[in-house]
Amino acid sequence: MKRVIVLFFMLFFVGCVSATIPHYLQDKSPYKKKFYASYDDTLKAVQTTLPDLGWKITSLSDPVVYEQNSAGNEAVPKQILMFTDVRQTAFFLGTRYAKMNIYVRSLSDGTEVEIRYITVTSTPFKTLKNYKNDNAVQRIFDRIEKALK
Repeated sequence: MKRVIVLFFMLFFVGCVSATIPHYLQDKSPYKKKFYASYDDTLKAVQTTLPDLGWKITSLSDPVVYEQNSAGNEAVPKQILMFTDVRQTAFFLGTRYAKMNIYVRSLSDGTEVEIRYITVTSTPFKTLKNYKNDNAVQRIFDRIEKALK
């Protein structure tokens, strides 16, 4: 009888919750910052900053593949979309997964960097999504600015 009760509690409290992290992140609460540097210098700074902060870049793409109107009415001469690997952090009763998409766009007087961030916290009872992380994004922007100097 004790085994049945223990087995019941184990099945009840240990759940299988799978967290689905999309490859492409929609623009829910994106962070944007303009840098007064060339596109090539800014792209190089982003590509060195992300791995330094523990973010592995998994692939690069043209943003037009994912967003038909990403260029707007004006033609953007240079732009790229970077996808990071999913970072996993284990907790006592759950796991948090984080991922970013980074857009680098050339402007007439500099370069714009847009970061889209998502965290999915998976617990046995619920899965929570959050599209903001002000501290992490500010740390990335500061490191990019420092790399450009």
